[in-house]
Amino acid sequence: MKISDKALMGLVLSLTGLLLVGHFSIEERVLPDYLVICMAILFAGQCYRFHPKYKQANLLNNQLQRDGQLLRITNKSLHPMFVSGKSERIEVKRISKVTVVDEGLAIILDGNGTGFDFFLNDNAQDIAEHLKSLLSQQEQAQIEFEVIS
Repeated sequence: MKISDKALMGLVLSLTGLLLVGHFSIEERVLPDYLVICMAILFAGQCYRFHPKYKQANLLNNQLQRDGQLLRITNKSLHPMFVSGKSERIEVKRISKVTVVDEGLAIILDGNGTGFDFFLNDNAQDIAEHLKSLLSQQEQAQIEFEVIS
């Protein structure tokens, strides 16, 4: 059974409303008001993850792209207020090792242990398959791939 995004968003907003109403209707408060309001704001902010803009920004095709000899990789966007979707452009010929895990990608450049870590929105197999589809057979032969799932 799959729950729709609208149902999940409604559930999160309903629980946020219940938190606020429940907190302000009891006589003896368990938590300070400012803490409950902050929690409600954080819960409501999580509804962004069910929004089509979030899903579009975090599609694997949009996070991992090739532009000529450059690979453009963008970290997943956690929230519109936080600019975590910074992208890096990496020359394909400099990549020596790629390690793929669920929701993550590590790239080592020039065989010297330095590189980049990225947070993506898919499982290890999907990330590895998409990355390999962006590379030619010759480029894949020069890169050591490790998939940890």
